[in-house]
Amino acid sequence: MIKHPKYPRGNIYLSGGMQHAANLGGDWREETSEVLKDMGYYPLDITHLDKAYMEEHGDLYHSLTPADHLQFKANMRKHFIYTDLELIKADSDALIVYYDESARKGAGTISECQYAYLLDIPVFILSDWEDWHNEVPGWLQGLSTKIFTEWDDLYNYMSALPDGILKRDIYGNHAAGDQYLCSLSGEPFHKSGLHFVSHVSPLYSKESVELVRTTNEELKDRYQFFLEYLAKEAGEE
Repeated sequence: MIKHPKYPRGNIYLSGGMQHAANLGGDWREETSEVLKDMGYYPLDITHLDKAYMEEHGDLYHSLTPADHLQFKANMRKHFIYTDLELIKADSDALIVYYDESARKGAGTISECQYAYLLDIPVFILSDWEDWHNEVPGWLQGLSTKIFTEWDDLYNYMSALPDGILKRDIYGNHAAGDQYLCSLSGEPFHKSGLHFVSHVSPLYSKESVELVRTTNEELKDRYQFFLEYLAKEAGEE
């Protein structure tokens, strides 16, 4: 994991549109990076890193023509998809995701959120639309840890998080002392009694446990239904 001695509260990967964004999405990342540094977080600004790479080694994809499509794909796989996902897996404690029109036009942002979700890395979304219930895809809402519509609300939340809670404890949970981060609501909560002695993923607060229980018990399991339906359909053919 990349560590910066000046920013000990955790590494935050900044995810959002690049291909369809002005300045490769660099403006919001630069501003957010400064705010996060003031809080003690270390931002991973992929636009800044991308520009630094291009200055040193040249443009990897914008100059390629349709005739160079296989080279384009090879470059994308090695230098973008692999690199960005590796930064998330190996070097990120959380994602801040700016979901605007440029992110909606692309594929990378949601792919990064899906990857982070599978790794139990918190995903904090800033929606460019107040009506985020309708504008942010339901799938992306499900992947998120918490959603905001105002930058100040996001910053206040990040500032108020207990120090170190985004990092994993020795059992793999996002915890600081006896405080844990609920992966469903994004709220820190105190766990009374003994500490967890194994990785609990996802980790839920008491209130969220009840929500998950009713969700699991009161509705027919969708995946099981699919299996039963497909088996029935196959038997009728």
